This record gives sequence, structure tokens and C-alpha cells, in this order.
Amino acid sequence: MKDFKGSVAVITGGASGLGLALAKAAQARGCKLVIADIREDALAAAAKALGANGEVLAVKTDVSQADEVEALAAAAVAKFGKVNLLFNNAGIFASSLSWETSADEYDWVIGVNQRSVASGIRSFVPRMIAQGDPCHVVTISSGAGLTVNPGFATYSMTKHAVLALTEALWLDLRAQKVPNIGVTIAMPGMTQSGIMSPEKTTPSALKGEVGERLGNPVLKALETLMQAGVAGGLSAEALADQVFAAIAADDLYVLPAFDDEGSRTFATAVATGRASGTNAYPPFVDAFLETLSTL
Repeated sequence: MKDFKGSVAVITGGASGLGLALAKAAQARGCKLVIADIREDALAAAAKALGANGEVLAVKTDVSQADEVEALAAAAVAKFGKVNLLFNNAGIFASSLSWETSADEYDWVIGVNQRSVASGIRSFVPRMIAQGDPCHVVTISSGAGLTVNPGFATYSMTKHAVLALTEALWLDLRAQKVPNIGVTIAMPGMTQSGIMSPEKTTPSALKGEVGERLGNPVLKALETLMQAGVAGGLSAEALADQVFAAIAADDLYVLPAFDDEGSRTFATAVATGRASGTNAYPPFVDAFLETLSTL
């Protein structure tokens, strides 16, 4: 897709942060919008900011539930007659220790970060195939889909999973000779977003457990470091522009703020270690922990 004018874009997690930036970028390129979010107040505010001119549809959606994603797809088509761009953007991060994370917390993060992408593919791709016009599916993963840090048990697991799933989507479309759908996966590093505020969408039953994570000094230092990195990171608007450039170029991968020498060295070492059966993590994790100890 190079000409976005008149296209219909669906953005999950579209009420704030990167999702809202993607919505604004799509709108600036002439797209009609469908924004989905679990938070009704934020969704209403975003729809108002984007303009209530009939070109924006806001749909309250719990993306962890497949039936709600299907309802989102149906609502988009009912309103605009088609969907050309799907941004599987909704995501959450809360640091945790792999052996202390409850089954319920694992299920929460998997539902939002991983199952939502599978549901988006299942609900939207068949409609795109039937349309036959230019379409594109974008998954917002993370640099954490390529590497792992201490405290990233749930986050990296799900971001690795959606990287593989999105690659599988690209491969399946090519193998089945589907010519009208492009695929991009974004793996950003430190970018300005609301990712460091998991409390805003934490289910009531999990608020106690999620809040306890900051009682662990390593996890608290980790999140302090990440909060500073996010606050000073690449702007959401710049990230959205990079994503749209990748769509126009039909690039499978885009790595906003994760293409610096340090990030590439880390990711390459991990990938080489996995392929060769060698643990590349010790020097990187030791340096990371040393940084945390200074906070």
C-alpha cells in the first residue's frame, strides 16, 4: 500500500500512546478510522480529539476475547464497508518473576499481547482476502520479541510469540498466493507511550499481585530505568511515521529505536547463540544488572 487515501484503518489500543499516534498518522494520510480500546473514557476522549465527523468509529473492545475482536471487525465493515489496515497494537507490560507470576496474570498478558493478534488475524484477514483490494496487517511487537531481560517473563514470551505468528502470516499469504495483503511487524525499543502504566488496565482481581512486583528491588529498579527510557525515547509520532513508511515499502520488519549499535549487537548475539546452541546472555545481563544496581 502506497496510497492510503480512502482506506479504512482499525487500531487496537487506539485510545492513547502509540495507538492514538497511529490513528492520527492514518487520518493525516486520508484514512477513515476505527479505534478500539477497553477504556471507555479514554476511547471517548480519543474519538473527540480525532474529530466526530462520521469518519471515526470508536468501539469498546477487550482484545483478549476473540468474540469481541470479531465484533470489532463486523462493526468496522458495517460502518465503512471494508477494512484495509489492521494495527494489532494493544499491549501491556508488567515486570514479574517467572516462578512467582500466577496463572491468572500469565493468562491476562497472553490474552492482551498474544491472543489478540491471533484473533485479529482470524477476524480480519479473511475479510481482506475477500475484498481483493490493497490491504496490510501490522503487528506491534517489541525489541523484547528478539531478546529477553530479567523481569520480562510475560512480556518477552508474548512478544516473541507474535513475532513468530506475524512471520507465519507473511509466509502463509505468500504460499497461498494471496497478492493483496502486506504484512509488517514493528519491534520498537524505547518509545514514548503508556506501556509503563499497567495499572490503568489491570483487572481488579489482579491489582494486588501486579502491585506487589515493585516490592522486589530488581524489578523496581528495572521499571525505574524503563520509565526514564520511555520518557526520553522516540516519540510516538515518529514511530508511527516509520511504521507507515514500512507499510509503503512493503517491509516485513521495522525496528524504531531498536536499530542502534547496542541493540543490534545484543539481538544479533542472542540470535546467533540460539542458532549455535551457545548462551550469549551472561555478559549482557551482567552489564544490565550493574546498571540497575546504580539506581
